[in-house]
Amino acid sequence: HLSAFTIEGTIYSISPMREYEERGMKIRLGDILGPGMKFYHEYDFGTTTDLTLRVVSELEGEAKSKSMQLLARNDPPPIACESCGKIATLVCTECIWSGGGWLCDECAREHECGEEMFLPVVNSPRVGMCGYAG
Repeated sequence: HLSAFTIEGTIYSISPMREYEERGMKIRLGDILGPGMKFYHEYDFGTTTDLTLRVVSELEGEAKSKSMQLLARNDPPPIACESCGKIATLVCTECIWSGGGWLCDECAREHECGEEMFLPVVNSPRVGMCGYAG
């Protein structure tokens, strides 16, 4: 999927459009980001997920190899079942487009769209989009 980042008003894209003063993504993040900075990420221009991100801190260390891995995880937002208020475990891929469709297992049994329309609620901003199941 195509994506773009906006950092301090500059758009960084895999296919930059010069007429819009976009820049390519072949740039080191350490050269343009620092602790406390907010930036934005648009993922998948078809069913776009818009994220606001913040650099929490910078970690200095000695590289033991040429590659590095960084793992991070967001805290899952509490999503309530629209019918009873319990924690939602499923989302209806039809109803999500109108802002609903969040259901617990029990209420999902009665949902009119049917179980073939359900995806699991996962800890991701892409939950319910494009068949994403974690």
